[in-house]
Amino acid sequence: MISSHGVDGEELHITMPSGSEVSNLVATSELELKKRLEMISPIPDIDEPSGQEGAELSKIPIDLKSGDWLLKVVPWIGGRIISMTHLPTDSQWLHSRIEINGYEEYSGTEYRSAGCTEEYKVVRRYLEHSGEEESISLEGDIGGGLVLQRHISILKDNPKIVQINSSIQARNVGAGSGGFSRLVCLRVHPTFTLLHPTEVVVAFTAINGSKQECSPESGEVTLEGDLRPNGEWMLVDKCAGVSLVNTFDPSQVSKCLVHWGTGDLNMELWSEERPVSKDTPLTICHQYELRQTC
Repeated sequence: MISSHGVDGEELHITMPSGSEVSNLVATSELELKKRLEMISPIPDIDEPSGQEGAELSKIPIDLKSGDWLLKVVPWIGGRIISMTHLPTDSQWLHSRIEINGYEEYSGTEYRSAGCTEEYKVVRRYLEHSGEEESISLEGDIGGGLVLQRHISILKDNPKIVQINSSIQARNVGAGSGGFSRLVCLRVHPTFTLLHPTEVVVAFTAINGSKQECSPESGEVTLEGDLRPNGEWMLVDKCAGVSLVNTFDPSQVSKCLVHWGTGDLNMELWSEERPVSKDTPLTICHQYELRQTC
């Protein structure tokens, strides 16, 4: 590491290392990187799923593979997607460990509220080679007679698209509540990895028609009302020349949130916050697609 100290307003003098010292710094950095890579636990491979409804939960990720995408889903910790690989470009878009991050969903406005870590059961699984759309349906009990249901699919008629349909549903709400639950909010919380952190922006056209861009320097940005994206926003990687496009129904999304981390990014969709009944679930249906940037 090269460092120096000074006083604001005064000249700062830095002694540049010699060629041999630079070589030593590079070698040390490469050694540290090698040690860190050796410490990383790889995502385990998946056995072939049975495809039967009501399948028992497995402790290895379930693969969804079709068209342009390979997804890995872990039902036993929040039903999260921990890997989202775009096969034509061999690029990984989710920043994740098995127990945290990746694609998560919550049932409240609080970070990692109910729905994030609960055990989900697989209620339906379809395989592409059986003639069906490659998909999986999950349900997690989030307490108070509520379930968070998630259907993840790679579209059969357009295999460039990953579609996620999620809802908070009332199954067994107490009679004393008039059939309505506690206040809930469906909060979609994906964490994307940034391959080129200094060359990315979030771009969209707002409902009011204005063109908007959020850069890493923006920090955390909340988009509400007419400043929300008009049904589409994208993570643009200018260096790679591609954009990960997220489309959604604006009527289902009351707020969007952008949060830049160190080498990662959250692009969140929030439903309205309200009680739900058997007839009035909260739902967000949205899609992801990788497009070439002009």
